[in-house]
Amino acid sequence: MNKWVRIAATGLLASIITLTTAYAGVHTAAAAELLELKIKKGSTAAAINGEKETIVKPYEAGGVTMVQLGLFSRAFHADVQLHENNIVQLTSGKHIISMKIGSKAATINGKKVTLDAAPVMKSNTLMVPLRSLVQGIGGKMKVVSGQIIITLPASAAQTGDSSSASEHADKKLVGSSQYQWTINYPEDLVYMEGSSSGTVNFMDKKSTYLLQISVQPDTVSSSVYGQSDPEDLLDYLVGYNEELGETVLDQQVMNSPAGDYARVISRSEEGYLSENRLYSGNGNLYYVMYVDSEAYSYKDFDGAADLLDSFRMSFDSGNKTIEDIASTESGEEPVASDNMLSNEEYGISASLPSNWSLNSDTLEAGTADGGYTGIYAYSAPAGATVQDWAKQIQTWFGDNFTSDHYRYVSTTERQVGNQTATVNQMQYTYDGDIWYTEYQILFQRDGYRYYMEYGGMSDSPTLTSDLEAILSTVSLDFDALQENFGKLPVDYYSEDRSKTVTRTSKNYGYSLQVPRYWVSASNNYESTSVSFQHSGGSFDITVDYASSLDKAVAKWKASLSKNGTAATANSQIPEGTATTFAGVPAYTFTVSYPDASTPYQANYTIFNKGKRTYILSSELNTANNTPFHQAEISKVMNSFQWLSK
Repeated sequence: MNKWVRIAATGLLASIITLTTAYAGVHTAAAAELLELKIKKGSTAAAINGEKETIVKPYEAGGVTMVQLGLFSRAFHADVQLHENNIVQLTSGKHIISMKIGSKAATINGKKVTLDAAPVMKSNTLMVPLRSLVQGIGGKMKVVSGQIIITLPASAAQTGDSSSASEHADKKLVGSSQYQWTINYPEDLVYMEGSSSGTVNFMDKKSTYLLQISVQPDTVSSSVYGQSDPEDLLDYLVGYNEELGETVLDQQVMNSPAGDYARVISRSEEGYLSENRLYSGNGNLYYVMYVDSEAYSYKDFDGAADLLDSFRMSFDSGNKTIEDIASTESGEEPVASDNMLSNEEYGISASLPSNWSLNSDTLEAGTADGGYTGIYAYSAPAGATVQDWAKQIQTWFGDNFTSDHYRYVSTTERQVGNQTATVNQMQYTYDGDIWYTEYQILFQRDGYRYYMEYGGMSDSPTLTSDLEAILSTVSLDFDALQENFGKLPVDYYSEDRSKTVTRTSKNYGYSLQVPRYWVSASNNYESTSVSFQHSGGSFDITVDYASSLDKAVAKWKASLSKNGTAATANSQIPEGTATTFAGVPAYTFTVSYPDASTPYQANYTIFNKGKRTYILSSELNTANNTPFHQAEISKVMNSFQWLSK
């Protein structure tokens, strides 16, 4: 199970509960004729009907002031309800605003409108466009010395019964045909869409409890197609909750028609109590979590038993009373959240499944099992088309991987949001065993390019579903690029790889030419250790001291043996060959490391000048040991020369 799923779920419950239940008592404060809210952007201080209170900081995005939705309950006694498909309904007097998280489209009193900005989850709080909602409830807004003042007549805030009938009255069960599970579907239960392809969230309309069902491959049982021992399941579940910092209040193995399962009742660091169940079947682990905001003791979950006990690890496709989550997930508008690749300046936005983690301060993300993605903006080379770009990438793979370590799969076109993309699909391996599939998703318009890369292990069960989930949320704004930027760099694949640059060390009296696209670890060429990284491996220059070439060679071989790992222990260091390099006697040898996690070959050339020893080390991954890289390294070696005194 993935921790991020659980954290996101409890955060979701906290954020929605904040909207609906935490401020139930403030309605008594409104005997005044005029309700008033005073706030400032960037400040947690607020005045709500004359009382000083602390709020989530309002902020500005794209010229729009965003505030927490809960302020409308606290200040104006609005009623908030959750509905299917992430629809949030705010009712204030005779005004009803219906909006969807992640979308600007909304209705006010039944009339379609466009909000100034989409409601968005930010740090587990639902933030909404202030002016749009103030106008929607009939309030007035003004700014005085940087303070935003919103007023609403108290008589206009009287809210009637905003309850609604079930939105799935014809469905008695809900489940997933893809992951083979079902559970009862009470009339007050609302589907919140999946946090990822294998995880779905539900919440009751009053937002008092959250139900989450998550499915992942079984990593507990000895056989992926068997069923785990229930005691093993319990150990796993207890350890999982404790790892999250939760206090386990009750733990036991239970028997049920769905099979034996582990049950743990725990309390989170935020104080929420949850009942957690772990089942094993169909080669999967099924994690069922029920978080109750009104539970204060482990004994308070009896009322949830009927719902939780109805869980089954099966799906009857012929039963028309089952709502199939798998068939409704596609086509839904994405939910905006903090787990996003987003940069307004570059016009980039995409939501990620919760099992994906953002790389700090980048537009890149990854998963624990090796999945990766990123979105980048570039200038297009003059005269180049997107078709040229796709072919360049194919050529790059041919230059960088040996023929038995990569496969070209296809090049297709598809729609991604409102953009047309050209998509390359490639496969590659570094060890001949584990294969990766990579999609290069290419966009080009008006001299600019967006490059999206997505990849993961080829046999990952979520490879395709996660890709489609991310692509369904991708938004790219070429107009923003044109507005904010002039000339940008070209992409990695479009770089002129024939360009070289001379690197010089005055301290150690040498220079050499390396491809400009090679990356230096430190750019300090006066060091005794200089390292370059490139797409096939690395190239290093080491300066040491020895009184003779023989001693230098013996010393270097000893260091290789001493610093070896289990993967390199079986590698034989050959005798090598005496030669001449840069006009001085030299010694060269090659060592293969077939048992390394990424198999590679290393070529070492050692020579002396005075008492200094110079070691040129070239490491090439076996997968990347191509004529292209061999020729590059040969040119670099041949360019080495001594500086004139």
